Amino acid sequence: MLPGTVDVRYNLCIGCRECELACSARQEAGYWPAAARIRIVQAGPGPLDIPVLCHRCSDPPCVAACPPKVKALARDQESGVVQVDPARCVGFKCGACARACPADAITFHPVSRMPLFCDLCGGDPACVKVCAPAAITFLPGSSFDGRHYARPPGEIAAQVAMGLYGGHHAG
Repeated sequence: MLPGTVDVRYNLCIGCRECELACSARQEAGYWPAAARIRIVQAGPGPLDIPVLCHRCSDPPCVAACPPKVKALARDQESGVVQVDPARCVGFKCGACARACPADAITFHPVSRMPLFCDLCGGDPACVKVCAPAAITFLPGSSFDGRHYARPPGEIAAQVAMGLYGGHHAG
């Protein structure tokens, strides 16, 4: 798989959730947004719709948080995708990976309870194909460190709100 990055333009998201449906259809062979690797979170004033997914940090805190005796998570060096060894992972029972994620991007599969990570759909992300306003795009070959962009949805919403509505100035 070619490396690449899903680029998110938060101010363009209209909250249609087509990305969740496309992801779940690709990953689960059915429309099941609860099992999607991307989700739309409503946060901040408005509220604003914020796409949330794994940014594939170069030094993923989720992998570092996995207990040393378990070592269920590993980062593929070529693609940056975090992979889960289901034979070793106890999933939701542990949850250390989700607590460590700076973007609050890790959710758990509704049935297997394993952590869910975006795998870029092998270099052809389904979510990108259906995003009509181009809020999410794929940059093939990009290798920028997503850790710089991995922030909680509320923090992102506050920044987007400042851009859209401006700040309150006390006189």
